[in-house]
Amino acid sequence: MKGKSALLAGVAAIALVATAQAGYAAKKSSDATSAPAPAAAVQSGPTTTELAARIQALEDAMQADEAKAQSEHTRLSTLEQNFNYATWSFDNGRPVISSGDGRFSMAFRVRAQIDFGAFLQDDPATSTAQYKDLSTGALVRRGFFGVEGKAFKDFWYEFRYNAGGGGGAESGDPAMSIARVAYTGIDHFRVNVGIIEPAFGLEATTSSGQLMFLERPEIENIATDTFGGADARRGIEVAFQHENLFLPGDNLIWTAAFTGSKTTAPGGSAAGHGNGGDEQTQLLSHLSYRFWNDGPSNAIIGADYATILGTGGNVNSYTLQDRPQIRVDGTRLIGAAIGGGNFVSHHGFLIGGHAAANYENFYLGGEYIYYKTDRFNTVTKTADHPDFSGYFLEGSWVLTGEPKTYAVNATNNEIGGFGSPKVANPFSFDGESWGAWELVARYSFTNLDWYRDTPTYGIAGGREGVFDVGLNWYLNNEVKLQFHDSIVHVNKLNAAAGTTQVGQDLNIIGIRLQFSN
Repeated sequence: MKGKSALLAGVAAIALVATAQAGYAAKKSSDATSAPAPAAAVQSGPTTTELAARIQALEDAMQADEAKAQSEHTRLSTLEQNFNYATWSFDNGRPVISSGDGRFSMAFRVRAQIDFGAFLQDDPATSTAQYKDLSTGALVRRGFFGVEGKAFKDFWYEFRYNAGGGGGAESGDPAMSIARVAYTGIDHFRVNVGIIEPAFGLEATTSSGQLMFLERPEIENIATDTFGGADARRGIEVAFQHENLFLPGDNLIWTAAFTGSKTTAPGGSAAGHGNGGDEQTQLLSHLSYRFWNDGPSNAIIGADYATILGTGGNVNSYTLQDRPQIRVDGTRLIGAAIGGGNFVSHHGFLIGGHAAANYENFYLGGEYIYYKTDRFNTVTKTADHPDFSGYFLEGSWVLTGEPKTYAVNATNNEIGGFGSPKVANPFSFDGESWGAWELVARYSFTNLDWYRDTPTYGIAGGREGVFDVGLNWYLNNEVKLQFHDSIVHVNKLNAAAGTTQVGQDLNIIGIRLQFSN
């Protein structure tokens, strides 16, 4: 604008000089003649005042043009921002709506698991087993509907309703599965508050939608259920995650959680789940470290610790138990009751260690867990310390070559665990593609017997070994079919000092159809 004003001023000055020179020349010519009387001077151009006014008018017009252009630009930018304010996208089949500035998002989650189970047992007429005729049938194992997303950039929320599990009868799973808010505004840290799923164990850090088997191993289910790590726990969790901390490609994860009792469906019950303490509170800690990574391959080690809080009173009792790795029938074939009767349980804790690795499309993992409990006999006035343990070893081979996935980080408890392979060629008759195929096998063993001190006060919870072999067919990244055969051996006496065998050998055929985004 200043350059334009200077140009106009220069033009005006040249005009004034030219006018003055013309007047001076005319005056000299007039003096040289002998005209009797000079004529009246005639104005030959605009005055300085008029030129200044013209310059000002031009400047005002140019300013008005620039203001109009800026207004049009602002209006167009606003329209563009409004147009992009809400955008839809699909993240691995998950519908996501996001704000234009990236501060808000909402993803819609669905998971449906339909299970069929058949129990092949000895003839009930001749069997001495404690549970002779388990119910073959079908079950909607999980029916998740939920939303999750970002709020004001630094907060994450998740809400999940569970319509599966037979209404809580067979599985005991509550309807309110997840309802939490997380703060993620501090680098490498996350804080979860609400109804949460703490990160715990090896398999529990894998989403239920990405399990290799129909259920997690018994020893880990008992650990998470009794010691506060199962889903639908009221609590708070702090998590730390840092990649490339000590070595290139490593990943350190540490979590600590304080949890309370489980939530239940309206009219439902969480009987048999968790401890029956007067407060039902627990402290948990999970550590996982990926010490090797070359891109598709990973190797991790980890450890877990948990303790039951809230002591005092005869209500302080709990039962270590789980089903034989399928939930179509709700019967627990083994179980150890801690407390109750003449006993008051004061305390319980567990420690566990795990390791797992995948080399491209091969995977191997395992975990060992040890429980120890304290109880007091109100009749004999003596204390004892029953302890139990278990382990599992599992492996898989993805026949179509896709590697197992490793979750470096996540906003939920699916952090630092191994998940399903990403299907390279989804099933389609037109494309002649058959998805991904995976062979899996696992052996798990759980020991809930304790005969120390005196058999009179021992615990005949039973011992159970399960060998599970299966074939998983991933039609695409959302749809999966699983076919499994579990060979179960139960060794259980009728009492701690008993001699009658009430265990059994059986086969369980399990099939699952799953959709999960």
